Amino acid sequence: MAYLESLGPLKVRRAVLTGLDGLVIEALGRGAPPAEVLAAELASLVRHMAPLAGALSGEVRRFTVATEDQEVLALRVGDYILGAVIERGMDRKAIGQELSRIALRVQGL
Repeated sequence: MAYLESLGPLKVRRAVLTGLDGLVIEALGRGAPPAEVLAAELASLVRHMAPLAGALSGEVRRFTVATEDQEVLALRVGDYILGAVIERGMDRKAIGQELSRIALRVQGL
């Protein structure tokens, strides 16, 4: 089942669905970073933020990493992570909502 295809019309540069192990389950888009790098780094970030989230009496659910030109929107869904690379200035709300819709479908995995 293709989970990420609905992000294509939103002009997402790259998207991944990965497990907490950082291995790509599904990828969409082209360009940098490669899907394998994005997946591995998102999983690493989730693991490294876990102690802080625990200190806040919770767990990592979503986060954003921004550079001058691009942003990475990420959602953790149980043992899975969804991530999307977008250009700065794009409609973050619409992309975030679509990631949330995809997350509902992923919960059934």
